Amino acid sequence: MGASQSSSPPPDSSHRNTESTNDADPSSSTPLYPTPTGHEYDALDKIAAELPNVIDDESRQQVEDYKQACDDGRGPLVACFATGEYLSLFERQHRAAAELYENVCFRPKNDKSPNGVLIDHTIAYPAGCFNLAKMLMTGKGGVPADRARAYQLFDRACRGKHGGACYLQAQILCTRPDALGGPHSGIPHDPVKAMALYQDNCDDGDSISCYTLAAMLLRGDKVNKTADNVSPQEARGLAPLVQREHEPDRTREPARDVPYVVPRNPARARDLLHQACTTGSHVTSCHNLAVMYTHGDDGVPADAEKAEYYKQKTQEKIDIFGGF
Repeated sequence: MGASQSSSPPPDSSHRNTESTNDADPSSSTPLYPTPTGHEYDALDKIAAELPNVIDDESRQQVEDYKQACDDGRGPLVACFATGEYLSLFERQHRAAAELYENVCFRPKNDKSPNGVLIDHTIAYPAGCFNLAKMLMTGKGGVPADRARAYQLFDRACRGKHGGACYLQAQILCTRPDALGGPHSGIPHDPVKAMALYQDNCDDGDSISCYTLAAMLLRGDKVNKTADNVSPQEARGLAPLVQREHEPDRTREPARDVPYVVPRNPARARDLLHQACTTGSHVTSCHNLAVMYTHGDDGVPADAEKAEYYKQKTQEKIDIFGGF
């Protein structure tokens, strides 16, 4: 594939699919949000251990200024958040950082700090809610893990327009029901809501959310809420669900033994991939479009010219970014 200059062909005309199935609840054969282990945090801490040695005097003074401005949680939201990040990343005082993140996530309604967002009658600094949620999800640095509360904090941060929180919340909502503690964990399983979150993020320019939602729409799901580790055939309703060892007997709860559906929608997926490819420079989205136009799909006829265009876009981005 050789890079060449080419004007972008207009995407096939279609409107955003706003169909809603209230009971729709797709699942996947593997969790989109893996059970956290904290290994990623351990790796970051290893790197962080070297960082205090390279902080210059001016930066240290800025840290001290933030600490003083925070005034043990009574100062501006930004100052307390920055202090929490320093304590966690540089000094590895994770519990102290968590306390500050809690502080900036929940301030009284009458708090006058700038940059706060009113959520559920209290003031929040969404980035603080997000950082605390990640700590609680993994139990970072001895902070007691509490995944149900972590989900609530992701939701709070997302409602405060924190895109990263919305993305992780959507991943959690797509995870099979038993992956993060079972049906009584307090963590919902709602891929339809996840799709809405991905769409909002995509509209805000997050190419990964565009791509992830496109993948859901290309796959489609038709599975049982109590099924686990479904095969691709079961996921598409092409084969009956079978009872597996250690899987709950669904016949005991016939009311729950009802399939739910997120239908395939390749045309909408194409538009999402186009958005990720052209505005977000997402290489895999460009590649998937090339494949889609090479072979065609439901509602997306094969088109050799467009296939070649997206092949070229893929190669251009590989040349820029060094690979997928």
